[in-house]
Amino acid sequence: MSETSQKKGQDASVVAKAGLWYTVCTFIFKAMAFLTTPFFARYMTKAELGSFTDFSSVASILLVITSFDLSQSIIRSKAEHEKDMDSYIWSILSLSTIWTLIVYGVFLMFPGFFGDYLKIDWKYIHILFWYMLAAPPYTMLITKQRAFYQYKRFVLLTGIMAVSGTLLAFLLVLLMQDKLAGRIIGFYSPFIVFGAAIFVFLAFKGRRIKTRYWSYATKICLPLVPHALSLHILGVSDVLLITRLCGEEYTAYYSIAYSAYHIASVLFDAMNKAWAPWLIESLHARNYKDIKKVSKIYILIFAFLIVGLLLLVPEIILILGGSEYKPSIYCLPALLTSCSFLFIFTMYVNIEFYEKKTIGVSVATMIGTSANVILNLIFLRLDPEHSFVIAAYTTLAGYIILFILHYFIVKRMKMDHVYSIKFILCILGGIMVFAGLMNILYSYTIIRYALVLAYGSVFLYFVYKYRDRIKKVLLKKG
Repeated sequence: MSETSQKKGQDASVVAKAGLWYTVCTFIFKAMAFLTTPFFARYMTKAELGSFTDFSSVASILLVITSFDLSQSIIRSKAEHEKDMDSYIWSILSLSTIWTLIVYGVFLMFPGFFGDYLKIDWKYIHILFWYMLAAPPYTMLITKQRAFYQYKRFVLLTGIMAVSGTLLAFLLVLLMQDKLAGRIIGFYSPFIVFGAAIFVFLAFKGRRIKTRYWSYATKICLPLVPHALSLHILGVSDVLLITRLCGEEYTAYYSIAYSAYHIASVLFDAMNKAWAPWLIESLHARNYKDIKKVSKIYILIFAFLIVGLLLLVPEIILILGGSEYKPSIYCLPALLTSCSFLFIFTMYVNIEFYEKKTIGVSVATMIGTSANVILNLIFLRLDPEHSFVIAAYTTLAGYIILFILHYFIVKRMKMDHVYSIKFILCILGGIMVFAGLMNILYSYTIIRYALVLAYGSVFLYFVYKYRDRIKKVLLKKG
């Protein structure tokens, strides 16, 4: 066996093991949020829960604006600046910090305006900016670990942050009179403390700030800011419009279904964390044949997992919301199918990102989000009683539009040959047909359980058939 072949085999094993660890551990850490939700709902009032959700939403939006999402450039920059990565990270971190301090200064100059506009107490706004200063160092470090497949360090660091934040929030909500303060301080303090320590570590490792890296990173990431904000709007617009046009009762049905949808989105996020670094490296090496072959396996694995979730929708809704949320069942097939389109179009976005054609990413996302909002405004009023189901299908329509737009952007770049579009359309078509079928079969429990049994048998068959490969991936050091 040649040295190149051995290296490819070793790389494939590392990627597979990293992907497995990212997926499993992300699931565990995200599950903590689901498991602790009943606790916080019991000890906090609805107003306090709503205020925490508002604070989290503001934090996620402002973090995109102040950080420019510069950490996203790290995986791409590895192809060009691998030997100077420490200096690259410290340089873009300094830019993010300077801009965050400027925004913080503007807020301090007009405290009344921003406090009234955001409807957030200033003691929490200070915590918000400390978090926005401390989050980028943490994000950049774990992104570097992803880029170099350092999954053990990634799992350890993300685990510490997830567990410490959850446990501290849990403890402070129990002990403090002000439950909202307890949850905000408990959840965000670990990010602030560890982020500050990581900032010092990255500054020591990077030593020199090179402003040429500012230009490199902003050219890639600045156009992605509207993309990130549009995706956030796409995620929350359904809930806001159902509440305003149809009523909070119908919003509750959709919210439970959307919580279940997050199971699939966690899967997608975890798998993409392993896929993107390998894809960037393979594109740089022009290993298009390997990409096409591996991408089919990658897509099949995700599709198989989506099918499993579609089979278990009634049980998922029962666990998350109880029997009173049974109508939410009929939202999930469309939402899970939406996640399949999200999964696929992100594969194309990764190519656009590698080619540094990020303006198209933002334009496409804004078009898809606008289409979703317009469809909601048109159709939600027509049948308020089923508005939560309609919103699921308008979301699906938005993601289908995004898939089409990103495919043609990549086709125009003459990079569409990287993936097999025929294979992708077959998989997406199959998922849509199966989702439609499950909408009917949710009323026929025996038939559905027979399908679950068949699904489990197929799963066990493949685990047994490829047990040696699985064992090799799990036991191989790296």
